[in-house]
Amino acid sequence: MDTVAQWLCPQQIELNLDASSRWEALRAVSSVIERSQGLCAAPVFRALWRRETAASTAIGNGLAIPHARIPGIVEPVTVYVRMKAPLEFLAPDGKRVSDLFVILVPSEGSNGEHLQLLALVAEVFSDSRFRECLDGASDPQGVRSAFSNWIGERQLGTARAAGAVAVGLGRGLPGR
Repeated sequence: MDTVAQWLCPQQIELNLDASSRWEALRAVSSVIERSQGLCAAPVFRALWRRETAASTAIGNGLAIPHARIPGIVEPVTVYVRMKAPLEFLAPDGKRVSDLFVILVPSEGSNGEHLQLLALVAEVFSDSRFRECLDGASDPQGVRSAFSNWIGERQLGTARAAGAVAVGLGRGLPGR
């Protein structure tokens, strides 16, 4: 598994999170991160809320990707949250948000990896089969399986494509 893809499988999963606003949802997520990762909730919330007020992290299809740079961590922290009821999140498609994929990255970390992870999250959630599988997951293990299966299929597809290129290159070599 490549370095960026390993962070796609969420370290923490919360299902049926009850909140009535973006502010409450990010406050609750910060508390989840404090309990599961030992990071102080207040600075996590401030960083997430600062990012959210700059521009909504909702991308459409019921998904938001709240993300922030956090001092004191050495590797990304990822959390998947399914809301009890969809929230208004100022999504570009006007749809309410039911899924949050929260990403915290080290404040001194690579911008490239941060952007790759954001792109990968957007890619996985744009896959309708993945979203159906995720929607059908009723517990954290089912959610983890949905992410792991998607990562496995992606890597298998990448390996097949690389093999096809290698075979194609081999056919074009002189003397063959």
